[in-house]
Amino acid sequence: MENSRLKFIILALAAFSVISGIVLFIVIRSASTVSFESLRNDGYYQYETPIVLDDFALSNHRGEAFTLSDLTGKWSFVFFGYTFCPDICPLTLASLRQFYNLLEDTGMADDVQVVMISLDPKRDTTEVLNNYVTYFNSDFIGATGDYADIYGVSRQMNVAFTYTPIDDENYLVTHNGEIMLVDPSGRDVGFFKAPHDPAAMQANFARVKKYLAQ
Repeated sequence: MENSRLKFIILALAAFSVISGIVLFIVIRSASTVSFESLRNDGYYQYETPIVLDDFALSNHRGEAFTLSDLTGKWSFVFFGYTFCPDICPLTLASLRQFYNLLEDTGMADDVQVVMISLDPKRDTTEVLNNYVTYFNSDFIGATGDYADIYGVSRQMNVAFTYTPIDDENYLVTHNGEIMLVDPSGRDVGFFKAPHDPAAMQANFARVKKYLAQ
């Protein structure tokens, strides 16, 4: 009788251990899994279906060709702006500088690049663009081109912009303040909404990478 009771207790404990192990595995797996719904928050918006970008022909701040191939192989944080911008652009690039510094501090910057595409090809010459983007970080990339080419790229990424005259010679460019995230395959997968918090961007970026790797 005692042997039967002992066997029952041993079997019960073994079954309990197995069940506990399964439950623990499920809990740990759930905690380490990033869901699509959890990615959408106040700082980041993930597209349900990534936007596959068509090729384009721009030039970078060194006067070299800049095409879709330059947005592949790395994670690209793409911002549309212009050097004469009085507020949004310098604030955004300052946030991107802080964000990039955080990535460097944590060893996450090797596969990341920051790109500003100018919406003002008339005034943003190669020299002007070079001085502007490298002021914020020498690794940052500026890109410009003909109006039609810039418009084509911006439209692909759902970026709208208009020119607002101030006087006969001066004008402002009204544009989106979001930072687009392009994955290493050259797909626009989502965007970071303004205002931009560098620490929150770093956390969201880590979660996006984990989600897309699942």
